[in-house]
Amino acid sequence: MSNVFTGKYWTIQSFVSGFSNNAYLITCNRTNNSVVVDTPADPVELVEAREKTNPTFILITHGHQDHVEGFADVSGDTEPMVGIGQDDKNSLPIKTNLQIDVSTNQRLNSGDISFRSIETPGHTPGSTCYLLETTVSKAAGEPAHVFTGDTLFPGGPGRSSSHQALKQILESLETHIFSLKESTIVLPGHGEFTTISNSKIEYESFKSRPLDPNLSGDVTWA
Repeated sequence: MSNVFTGKYWTIQSFVSGFSNNAYLITCNRTNNSVVVDTPADPVELVEAREKTNPTFILITHGHQDHVEGFADVSGDTEPMVGIGQDDKNSLPIKTNLQIDVSTNQRLNSGDISFRSIETPGHTPGSTCYLLETTVSKAAGEPAHVFTGDTLFPGGPGRSSSHQALKQILESLETHIFSLKESTIVLPGHGEFTTISNSKIEYESFKSRPLDPNLSGDVTWA
C-alpha cells in the first residue's frame, strides 16, 4: 500500500496485487466514506484498509478478469453499490445489483468525494475512466486525478484487439481524456502514474506519423 495523495478533503491509497494490478481506495477525510476503484486478485491490503472506512461504492474501470478477480473478496458479505460500463457488466464474477450509472458525465458522490464517469470504449467495449473532480463545491483546489484502468498508461494506450479498437481508444482519449486539465494526474490500472500534460506530449509525437492501417495490440506512443 502507498499513499498517492493526502489532501484537505480526501486521501488516495494504491494497492498492487493480482497481475501487477493497481487498485485504489479513496477516502473522505471528513466522513471516512470510501470508494474502491478496481478489485484485482488477492486484495488483502485493500480489504484491510477498506474495513477501516465506511465503504460506499465500488467502481470498475473495465471487465477484464485481472481487474475484477478479487471482487467477491472486496465486497465481502455486503451488497455494495457498483459501477461498471454497461457493455462490460456481465464480466463481474458474482451476480451484482448494478445501482450506479457510469455513463459519461454522471456524478458519483460520497461525502466530500465527487467523481465524474467518462465512457472510453476501445480496450473493452465498456471501458470507463473516473475523474476525481477539483471544481466540486468546497473541494476546489484539490488536484485532479483520473483513474484510467487500461485505457491510458505512461507511454501509450491499453492493448487493442484490432485496428478498429485502437482507433476507438484514440478517439476516446482525444475526445474525453486529453481535454482534461494538463495538471491532472493519471492513475492507470498497471504501472506508474503520469499526467495529462506528459501524455499529450507523448501522443503528439505518435499523432504526427501516419497511422498504420494494420496497427493494434500493444501500441506505444514512441
